[in-house]
Amino acid sequence: MRRRAVFAVAAVTAWTLGSAFGSVGTTTVASAQSFMEIGLAHADYVPKLDGSRPIFILALGSDSRPGTPVDRGLSDSIHIIGINLAKDKVSILGFPRDSFVEIPGRGTGKINNAMAYGGPELTIQTVEQLTGIRFDYYVVTGFVGVEQAIDDIGGLTIDVPFPMQDPYSRSDFEPGVQTLNGHDTLAFARDRHSLLSGDFGRSENQGRAMLAALAQLRKEFAKDPARLLTWVGAGMRNVQTNMSLEEVMRLAFTALSVNPKHVLNMVVPGGTATVGGLSIVTLDPNAKVLYDDLGDDAIVSKKNIPPSPTADQA
Repeated sequence: MRRRAVFAVAAVTAWTLGSAFGSVGTTTVASAQSFMEIGLAHADYVPKLDGSRPIFILALGSDSRPGTPVDRGLSDSIHIIGINLAKDKVSILGFPRDSFVEIPGRGTGKINNAMAYGGPELTIQTVEQLTGIRFDYYVVTGFVGVEQAIDDIGGLTIDVPFPMQDPYSRSDFEPGVQTLNGHDTLAFARDRHSLLSGDFGRSENQGRAMLAALAQLRKEFAKDPARLLTWVGAGMRNVQTNMSLEEVMRLAFTALSVNPKHVLNMVVPGGTATVGGLSIVTLDPNAKVLYDDLGDDAIVSKKNIPPSPTADQA
């Protein structure tokens, strides 16, 4: 039975492994919905966090509207996070939200519809079927909750890689290291109209935001361990979980041990098309090599690393 509780240390997990950002417009979501969900991907299996095998987490950012639970919105940010504790390596692999894939029991459709159809469970099934990777955990975050949390910690320091101006997401940035408030962080993570690669670049920037959160938390914690309490208070509104407190704590401190310098941020390559008047993303069928490589040990060999979708962005 799923329990609702406030788990302080779960904030570490949500910030460093699952602070995925939604990409909806300016709709206001009720604060009561601004919570995150952390859970076991398969209720009958509790993963070992001893480094004996890689850990895989599916991180989802929800665009849920008022009256819709956070885990029934469109998952407009979708990332696989693979952790190899033995080798101190982490891989983030993003999927554009409009990726046209097979959704179990629903036929072919945009991947972000899976959570609206059947919650995180159906999204897990969808991505597992697509990639062959079996997940250990999942994290769902609401974008309003993330915005509030970033404001509570005093902003998030991000190295903006190129000029960004998008009237839809309201991004307006010059390149360089800067501290963004919650609104601007979401604008950075939601921008696709000023990116040459559209949704592919947006997915990569969402990975950049996750890495920025991890790097900042570790840096602040190293200087003053008491800062963790600030992050805990900021990250927590309500947490819904099917895990025990001990399991959440173990996953949280596993997250804190991740070195951001050892994290590889990638996006599944592909292209765009139109199906029945619907604009979609077509994933590269050769990405199976990437999925197999990642699924083996959570590490992607150099020859299989896809090119950055924003490499040509001026």
